[in-house]
Amino acid sequence: MRVEIARHALDRVPLSIIFDDSTLLVNLNYFFMRDRNPIDGQRRRWEDVPVVHPESFTREFAEYCLDEGVKGKFSVVPCPAALGRIDHGLPLFSGAQQESWLDMCRELIVPNYDITPEMMTHTFVVDLETLKPVDPNLWEQWGWDRLPTDREELVTDYIALACEILRNVGLTPAGVTSPGGFGNPLDFYARCAEAACRRVTGNPTPYLFKRVSDGAVETPVWYPDRDKGTAMGEIIAGTGDWTGSWTGYGEVNADKYITADLQGGRLPALIDAGDPAVLISHWQGFYGLHDADRRGFNAFKTVVRRLKERDPAGERTRWRKCSEITTYAIMREMAELDVEDNTVTLDLPVRTPELTLRFTGRDVNSVSVEGKPVARVHNRSAFGSGTIYEENGATYVAFDPQRRTTIVDIQ
Repeated sequence: MRVEIARHALDRVPLSIIFDDSTLLVNLNYFFMRDRNPIDGQRRRWEDVPVVHPESFTREFAEYCLDEGVKGKFSVVPCPAALGRIDHGLPLFSGAQQESWLDMCRELIVPNYDITPEMMTHTFVVDLETLKPVDPNLWEQWGWDRLPTDREELVTDYIALACEILRNVGLTPAGVTSPGGFGNPLDFYARCAEAACRRVTGNPTPYLFKRVSDGAVETPVWYPDRDKGTAMGEIIAGTGDWTGSWTGYGEVNADKYITADLQGGRLPALIDAGDPAVLISHWQGFYGLHDADRRGFNAFKTVVRRLKERDPAGERTRWRKCSEITTYAIMREMAELDVEDNTVTLDLPVRTPELTLRFTGRDVNSVSVEGKPVARVHNRSAFGSGTIYEENGATYVAFDPQRRTTIVDIQ
């Protein structure tokens, strides 16, 4: 008999969407392009993009995701474009306007999305005391694309303050997002970000987002510590951004994600390979150039509809927060499994819901976890935590472990 922990919870490929560059009300890209153009001589269309992404649009998006079960990661930049800390208030808006947006975010976005900082400003590197730019030419993605490795405490404190600002407004971050190229060397960045996140939130398994892959997609685990039950996860996106991109006026093409016949595009290739199907998007592209534009949002609705048509019963895919994907990967990386006769003993420094075991090489008539029988189901769509299911010579068992040492008995 062979026993292994399935690559994904419930043996379903995770779907997720990452939103970058989002924050409280302001379109930070207006200021990003305005302030960057004089430095590098580019002619980005900063005057054409809106200054504000209205709460009404964000609310509509969040309600759509709740209705459709769409999940992922949503950045909230803590000090957008160095305009001010969102926990102290941005000068562009009244206190009532800002609190209304924050209430909406906590109520409607947080249930389906992890919140992360996208470091402090997404533009200038700022002084930690004043939050004013250190140097107008030193930007988080140009300059701190190579982090000062001789100043580990500074980098850790910088990330920690970004996390703290979000915690102060009731948006405790699950991890961190890199603004642009921020965060090399990656091993140094992962160490600093792990320490910063844990200092502020106490989370034993935070994650970072930095990389996008056009090939195979893994879910790396940094610095696992079995004794402490801690590690730093990493989510890697598997698509380009074809929902308006970071400019807000870039390419929109639902077919690049999934074609109308449901066979072509990047997402079916990822799903069929069993790799996490993580989309990347930018908030300004979802909104577009004005409230009637919504180019990225409209394209994404097409993508969601096609994914549902491809897997109408949810048998092969499942929308997940990024933290659900990374924490499951951490659990799997750190777990130790021992099989003796009809007993499987799991040592789980990290425990996650819907832990899924795959048995091959013998018939499995019944399973109990910690002495409690697991119910058998007869179709994949019904397979969930606390059940057992057989398919193509393999038996799958899913459960929510409660103890570090978990005993599974097989008959």
